[in-house]
Amino acid sequence: MISFFQRFWPWVVLAVTGTAWGLTFSLTKMATNTGATVIGIAFWQTLISGLMLMGYALIRNGHIGIRWRHIPLISAVSLTGVLVPGLIFYAATRHVQPGILAIADTLVPMMTFALAFLLGFEKSSVRRLIGLLAGITGILLLVIPDSSLPDEAATFWVLLACFGAACYAVENLIIDAYQPADLGPIRLSVGMNIFAACILFPLALVTDHFFIPQFPMGVLEWSILGIALISAIAYSSFVYLIVSTGPVFASQVGFMVTITGVLWGIVIFGDTYAATVWLALVIMMIGLALVTPRKDTSPVPPLPPSGVKPFPPPKN
Repeated sequence: MISFFQRFWPWVVLAVTGTAWGLTFSLTKMATNTGATVIGIAFWQTLISGLMLMGYALIRNGHIGIRWRHIPLISAVSLTGVLVPGLIFYAATRHVQPGILAIADTLVPMMTFALAFLLGFEKSSVRRLIGLLAGITGILLLVIPDSSLPDEAATFWVLLACFGAACYAVENLIIDAYQPADLGPIRLSVGMNIFAACILFPLALVTDHFFIPQFPMGVLEWSILGIALISAIAYSSFVYLIVSTGPVFASQVGFMVTITGVLWGIVIFGDTYAATVWLALVIMMIGLALVTPRKDTSPVPPLPPSGVKPFPPPKN
């Protein structure tokens, strides 16, 4: 019985983590639908996520372990992995169905490979190049046919979301190249979120986007809390999977995130999609499978984007 549990437990964690992360697309839509400002939402989400992860780090290690020499790295990954792409995805949810963004989100590992290849960090791979082409094809199926998106304005936001995915890819490469051995993924995520919150707070004040959560809590407050909880807890579960099963197995969370991101949109908002969107989903899943490494070749676990975007990109 114990061996049976040990065998299937990683799959349970994988399924729950991916399903929870997929929900954040719809929770983000619910938050922005209330009319709350994007910068204000982003501030509260990063602050709460950062404080939760900080509490986890303190309980586990007794200290945070962030030093001044870590600040340049933290600021760089916070900019590319939280601030810019996070604000983009929050803004895009007002114009695009959450399922569409979940599909576009699959570009992260593909763009990570593309950038690594262009910079000479990755060798040429026919299989992964085909996966990259599959990703490009999937995005074209979303933005070119008139039937794929509800209106022409949504095309701009899908393409902007692709830029957000590119930011996450840059974040991956920065972490891969510069993350020091004495700064683990949990502590790095703490620094990313807190740094982002420190930037977003004055920005929200200057732009008059700051707001105080209301009590008793409404849709906006519960949505922000839900996103923050999932970002912190699911991320910790993802790190657990990396440590216990390896980054290749853990990277399969990406499939669950995309698929459940689409399904949550259908369940919560009653979203419907054109045939070209479903075709794009299938092609993107094939592309994701092709670019995912087959062996655990990297000793450093991949860091999933913090903040809005839930998808944990495979290490490349």
